[in-house]
Amino acid sequence: MIKEKEKITKYNYKKPKSKVFLEYFRTFFVSFIIAVIITSALALHARNEMLNNLYIDSQEQSQMDKETALKLVLQQDLLKDINKKSASVCIHVGDLYMSAGDYKDAKLAYEIAVQKSSIGSYKAHYKLLLALMELEEFDKAFALLDNIKDKPSKKLLNFKTRAYIVIGDKYYSLSKFLSAVKSYKKADHYYSRFSKTDKNIVKGLKTRIVNSYVNVADLMVKAGRNTDALRYLKKAESYLPEDITVKYKLAIVLSDLDPEKSVEYFEKLFEEVPQDIDYAVYCRALMKAANIADLDGRTSKAKYYRYKIHSLDLFLNRKVLYKNDIDVAIQSIKIKKNLFVYKVSADYTFENVSNIDLINLYGDFELTNGKTKQIITKPVASKDKPLYMYEGEPNKINVRFDKKFWTKKELDDYIVIIRLYKDKRFKTEVLQHKIVKDKIKETL
Repeated sequence: MIKEKEKITKYNYKKPKSKVFLEYFRTFFVSFIIAVIITSALALHARNEMLNNLYIDSQEQSQMDKETALKLVLQQDLLKDINKKSASVCIHVGDLYMSAGDYKDAKLAYEIAVQKSSIGSYKAHYKLLLALMELEEFDKAFALLDNIKDKPSKKLLNFKTRAYIVIGDKYYSLSKFLSAVKSYKKADHYYSRFSKTDKNIVKGLKTRIVNSYVNVADLMVKAGRNTDALRYLKKAESYLPEDITVKYKLAIVLSDLDPEKSVEYFEKLFEEVPQDIDYAVYCRALMKAANIADLDGRTSKAKYYRYKIHSLDLFLNRKVLYKNDIDVAIQSIKIKKNLFVYKVSADYTFENVSNIDLINLYGDFELTNGKTKQIITKPVASKDKPLYMYEGEPNKINVRFDKKFWTKKELDDYIVIIRLYKDKRFKTEVLQHKIVKDKIKETL
């Protein structure tokens, strides 16, 4: 009798050994991958926490250095028999006194180091110069530099360039801007003698000179000496012709002294930074220029100036937003911890305090630590949700950033910058703030 073949069902089915092995292997492999990912995440998180605990804030480190140096100089007289020490030892002693804030003794140690230094070495000279600047002994600093004769040496050129920058910076900090200019020019003179120069260093020197001249011009304006202010601004312009700040200050000063020339500067600024211009001054300059053109019989030019005033009003209403047109408030900053990372979201309110209704306004919300990490663009006002002047509720905007923070300390390095605009070519910064860690919500 033939036995019937048993029917295979889910109750009696037996898997082949090869299939069982593959399933076990797949389960093991998936579990292994998950374990590796979790372990790596935990290790990375632990590493970041460890690094943040190991590295102390620079100000705290500086304070520790000062306290250590103070203990050393108080415990023993480091200047005893210093004349018998080598130049390098004298420099180290001077460094300790500098860290402790004892600049007179530091100066003494460095002076001995200078005497013991080999020809062509300027390390001790530079250290001595730093101590002299702390003591504001400028005459001795210049004497130190004058006693070193110029010669074709890269080390010497480098030393004198740095030295005159330090002196200039000290003068600048004391608001002695013209003296600072002289020092910066000296530094520029020595640096220009290098066969190869770094364009960033050259620009940095020029910027220092320009900032000094601008500060002098500001003082002249406050004293009512606009003609002198114009002279210094022109000197600044000769160094950095495209500098926006210089051009703007020239436009302001010339609005009284030479309105037509002022208009020329304003027109260039209008093309570059229309959102940063004081249009009240610009329009006054245009009106004065129109009157001058009328007196000179230049009727077409006078019409041009007056038409410009009208076109500016239209442009401003359609394209430009001023910082004072909007009140921005931070409603809340929320920081949520998901497993091993923190995420940030913020709520802002925007209120219209201008003299026109806003129905076409956008905002860029930039998360940055010096380098832009993310920019989120959102409508702040629209036809569906306009911002009426001095009426209604402020518009509320929520922004969630995608950046993942691995430690709480990392949050301190980031800021949020908000720029608003009617036209994306003309953005106005209205707020810049740090991420405040009031409450951190931990969620799984």
